[in-house]
Amino acid sequence: MERMTGFDASLLYLETAQQMLVVGGILVVDVSDQGSAYSFERLRTELARRVKEIPAFRRKIYDSVLNLGHPAWVEECDLDVTRHVRRVDVEPPGDDDAVFEMCGRLSSRPLDRSRPLWEMWVLEGLATPDTVAVFFRAHHALLDGTSAAAVLRKLGGAGTTPSARDLDPVRVHAGGANPIGLVAGGLWDFSVRRPLTLARLVPEAAMLPWRLRRATATRRSGGNAAEAVEDGGDAAQTTPIPGAAPFTAPRTRFNATITPHRAVRGTSLDLTEMKEVKNAFGVTVNDVFLTVVGGGLRRYLRFHDDLPEKPLVAVVPVSTRGDEGTQGNNRVTVLFASLGTDIQDPLERLRAVARRTRRGKRRARGGMRPGLIQDVATLAPSGALSLVMRLYGDLHLADLHPVVHNLSVSNFPGPRKTPDFLGARVTHMYPLGPLMHGSGLSVTAMSLGDRLDVGINACEHLVPDPGLIATGLRESMERLLELTRETAAGAGDAGATVSTPPGSTTTEEG
Repeated sequence: MERMTGFDASLLYLETAQQMLVVGGILVVDVSDQGSAYSFERLRTELARRVKEIPAFRRKIYDSVLNLGHPAWVEECDLDVTRHVRRVDVEPPGDDDAVFEMCGRLSSRPLDRSRPLWEMWVLEGLATPDTVAVFFRAHHALLDGTSAAAVLRKLGGAGTTPSARDLDPVRVHAGGANPIGLVAGGLWDFSVRRPLTLARLVPEAAMLPWRLRRATATRRSGGNAAEAVEDGGDAAQTTPIPGAAPFTAPRTRFNATITPHRAVRGTSLDLTEMKEVKNAFGVTVNDVFLTVVGGGLRRYLRFHDDLPEKPLVAVVPVSTRGDEGTQGNNRVTVLFASLGTDIQDPLERLRAVARRTRRGKRRARGGMRPGLIQDVATLAPSGALSLVMRLYGDLHLADLHPVVHNLSVSNFPGPRKTPDFLGARVTHMYPLGPLMHGSGLSVTAMSLGDRLDVGINACEHLVPDPGLIATGLRESMERLLELTRETAAGAGDAGATVSTPPGSTTTEEG
């Protein structure tokens, strides 16, 4: 038995019928290279023995009304894979639209908490011959984005000759149920650990605003110019944008109380082209991705006549797995990033987004301890938090207060080599993040070879047309690449860092 961290447990407390905190992904799998004809039964058999090597797939919740602390994880020794892996036929003609529509329907169902919190659906009947889609879902308390990517990598190669490790279950350190240990541990957590954590957090929280200001302080003389030079640009050529912070986001059509119904979509961007833009301007791939997302959403909101004057604010998870102060299945902190949707010029938006993202990272590193969020979550009272969240959704309170953030945007590294899934080749891997009340849109990306596969998860009632967002992302990337190459050609020096032309009027984006 292993007690949950406060962060992992809070993801269970915050879940409601409308707000299902589930992560997942859609894998498009080419089964033509397998030794024999495709068979769902054979695929499920291969998966059953592979699951024995993945501890997360064998964990389930263990709790008691007498437990004063957070629930625990225990091992499911008699795991029945047939209850977790099912198949379904997509509707004709079996094209991408039909696949994503089916995944949206399957996303609208809660996971069964009486067994390990994951499931897979094998979608058959696709228009492309010798191809199936695998829709994977797991509760966020069980996996975060980084660990979910690791699980998908582990599933590869199960079509090889069985080993002794395959044939015997691998014991996980969660162990079996222990009611006395659960109650005793809960009593210790309630009476000792939480008071000590609270005593440590009070002075730290009081000093946090000062530490955040100090982490991003710049000289009074120089100001934005010094910041621009540090970020590789000229102050005269940069466009200042407001700093991103909670409750400063504008309200849009997808910032309201969500329903349980989901609409999903996947698209792909050329990673080689993104690196070309990255190298030209001395920024990061994530800066380019955030800029592309900003451009895509700008196009989408203009199409619906809903583009606000203020820039959209995204919450971006940042992994803390390298920090010894964090534990549990979810080891992340967050930063708030402006997407520059108020800036027409894509190149200026890139420079502005990169500058603000650097500042946000400095604040996260220098101002806030990576384990702070986990410590705060340790104090979360299960019953009260669950009740408040249910009332929050039922009373549509997210429609009334200022918007915390507009959407979540994530970018995770994927496998370096072309992956397979149970012996079959994966051609696409679209990750999907969770949704919360007030933020009915999530854009998540994962690298796959020379591509960046992007998954869009949305509340169907707020964003019924995620395909338009996917189209906007591709068009935004095409325009950004076009302008980058035009500017590089005009600079006349392929070895120099490209600068955005001041006062440009030919680089506006729709």
